[in-house]
Amino acid sequence: MKRFRITLLSLLFAAVLFPSAANGQELPFAGGENLSYKMRYKWGVINADVAKLDFNIKEETYNGVPCFRLVTRGATSNLAASLVKVSYSYDSRFRTDNLVPVAFSRHQTEGSYWAKNQYDWNSAGTRLHAVVTKSTRPKRDSLFTAKSVIHDIISTIYVIRAADLDAVKKGKGLHYLAALDCNIYDINVAYVASEEKKVPDVGMVDTDKYAMYIHMRSGGERLDKEYSFSISTQEDGGVTPIYLWITPDESHVIVSFSTAIAVGRVEGRLVSASGLKAPLKKAGR
Repeated sequence: MKRFRITLLSLLFAAVLFPSAANGQELPFAGGENLSYKMRYKWGVINADVAKLDFNIKEETYNGVPCFRLVTRGATSNLAASLVKVSYSYDSRFRTDNLVPVAFSRHQTEGSYWAKNQYDWNSAGTRLHAVVTKSTRPKRDSLFTAKSVIHDIISTIYVIRAADLDAVKKGKGLHYLAALDCNIYDINVAYVASEEKKVPDVGMVDTDKYAMYIHMRSGGERLDKEYSFSISTQEDGGVTPIYLWITPDESHVIVSFSTAIAVGRVEGRLVSASGLKAPLKKAGR
């Protein structure tokens, strides 16, 4: 159960969840953008904030390549930390011209348990060298090769924001490959509906609601194999979606997310934002 909780939180942190670029569109973010979220756990009479998550992005040159550097920090609240203290630190670098990943590191702790990832890619982003160490097992050194880009699971958020979401609203689904630890995940995104969303610290916001499905590849599946995955926007007993509410303005900010877990539900909400390319559009304006 403990390992399941760790993996789930990692994937949820990514949900707040790849064409090689933004399909010729102007990117909805730039260096200097800062987003902060709070995560809330609901089950029966329990309804409490359990964690905070911050995303900070800047532009820099890494090994001669102009990159975005996305630094993400997450930690449990004082209430949750009294039960088990969890902290996350992610550092993603991806190219400014086409969002192809360059390097990624992750350091996560939960009580006495810890895990570290160190990723490096070839220039096309299709070959990933992953070094993973954990307190519970020896170091693993893996090489993954695919026909399409393999993203780290955190920068995937920004690639989703940069995708042609208008095309998704018209029925085009998105499929990505993303990595965490020594695992490769298929991520599928589909449009659900447009709606006004009440975000407590922000107000009523115009949003488009999307369903994101995360499916881990089994160890024997080839990454160059075409992947077929039929999705529904309903929780129908299959893969449980993570719902994302994204603003349809120029910034494509994820203002809220929600998913059911084995016991209860986890919800996330935007609490502060700065450095946006365009102000959040409030509902009715």
